[in-house]
Amino acid sequence: MIILRKQIGSLMYSWTIYRDGRTVQAFFGVNEPWMLDEDIDEKTEERFTFRFQARRRVKKLIAEKQADGYQQEITPDPVPSQEEQLTFYKRATWFAYVLFGVGLIPLVTPWTLSPYVMVILAVPFLIMSTSGKMLPFWVKTMCFISYFLINISYRQEPDVQCLDAGLLLVTGMFLFVYMKKSKKRFNA
Repeated sequence: MIILRKQIGSLMYSWTIYRDGRTVQAFFGVNEPWMLDEDIDEKTEERFTFRFQARRRVKKLIAEKQADGYQQEITPDPVPSQEEQLTFYKRATWFAYVLFGVGLIPLVTPWTLSPYVMVILAVPFLIMSTSGKMLPFWVKTMCFISYFLINISYRQEPDVQCLDAGLLLVTGMFLFVYMKKSKKRFNA
């Protein structure tokens, strides 16, 4: 969300530009509309075929409004609430336990992992990789690379039973240790 403001006399005019995927919305308003004789609220919504077109339109709108004398207001990124962080911590810790358990199955039993298990594990790995501000970039990268290597080792080296299991164990332990350390920081 981008907010652009301009003050003329005692009135503050503002534009709020918001992009949600391929949709760009722009809202115009005044801080004290009762001082004006007319209603000047304006809302526009544009839909684009591709996301890059929407990004380009947002940049163009910002440039147009800055040329008109509007100043861009810097807004901080939203910070997840304590409840959201705790929920994410519980889910990530549970996922670490699942990875560790699934990694132990081929080591303890004579069975190998089913392809369905690998597909089911893709969903939590995807969630971990796209978790926004909850995990640092290097942890998300580690989860993505780990799943990529597990998938390759499962498809290319099916006779090496311990390779994908070892990767699952290592990733599960890594994620568990990281979540425990972040829990200590979270509680402090």
